[in-house]
Amino acid sequence: MTASKTIPAIAGVGNVISFAYREGAVYEKFTQQPFNELILSWNGFRPAQGCWTFYVSLFQSEWSPFLEYAQWGATWQKTFHSSTTTATSYQDAVTPKSGLSTGFRIVVKPALGADISTLHELHVCTSDTSQFQIEPVPALASLHLNGIFPHCQMLLPHPRHRDLCSPTSTTAAINFLWKKKLVDPLVFASKVHDNEFDIYGNWILNTAAAYEALEGNYQTYVARLSNFSAAHAALAKGLPVVVSVKGPLPGGATPYSNGHLLLLIGYDSLEKTVLCMDPAFSSDRETIVSYPIAPFLQAWGRRRNLAYFFEPKFFISRSNSR
Repeated sequence: MTASKTIPAIAGVGNVISFAYREGAVYEKFTQQPFNELILSWNGFRPAQGCWTFYVSLFQSEWSPFLEYAQWGATWQKTFHSSTTTATSYQDAVTPKSGLSTGFRIVVKPALGADISTLHELHVCTSDTSQFQIEPVPALASLHLNGIFPHCQMLLPHPRHRDLCSPTSTTAAINFLWKKKLVDPLVFASKVHDNEFDIYGNWILNTAAAYEALEGNYQTYVARLSNFSAAHAALAKGLPVVVSVKGPLPGGATPYSNGHLLLLIGYDSLEKTVLCMDPAFSSDRETIVSYPIAPFLQAWGRRRNLAYFFEPKFFISRSNSR
């Protein structure tokens, strides 16, 4: 099928291709750039009953068998660890076992009486992560998103509050876009819990739940950004970006040795600092922090510039260029 859009602003390490979903379709695409990772995000409203199951096949010299990727149900959600002789699906990503792939196929199947008509769009990010490089930041304007509602994960009355950085950061982004505290982070966390792996930080489950929480007004998907300028461009449009970091940040709440999600909300060009809402601090007030750009890029780079992107529906028309 022909892609409904590509997104030049975040082409590079990760290329995002989006499709308007059509029932019964097999989505097939050969890519200009070979890749060793595929991340599939979807936008839709949960079925009232049953579930949707997402399957992915990769092309090298031939098509791999379809791999189970994720399941989105009326009251549950999960991802899979599935494998063929040539490819593996694990949590958020599908990867070839060796070499690079040059194409993908996607199938979505409803089950147990699920209505597939509320599945609206698919977003596919393909990346050759071996080509990743940290790019220097050019001259960029200072900016700051006003009206962020700070959310501290450490204060949440949940036995695993230390594991809730992703749903807490995503909730802060959603409430900023609504301009009010509409979504509770604990309720949101219950909707992103991966029932297979018992985690709350699954990237694709967070963006899928965000689409519902935003009532379909924004496309929400996982992407690997080519550089900080791509994130800055989103901020300049008034759009927050959730980013994944790993490793120390000067002044950070912890060493973030296992990875961490926080909300990017601004940039100071004079101080060369990144403004964030970091939910790992011990109070809401303390979560608004600044990190020097160089160590921030290193920490983000360890996660290959992974981000949750939010894009208003009226931005959907893009040229089909790299």
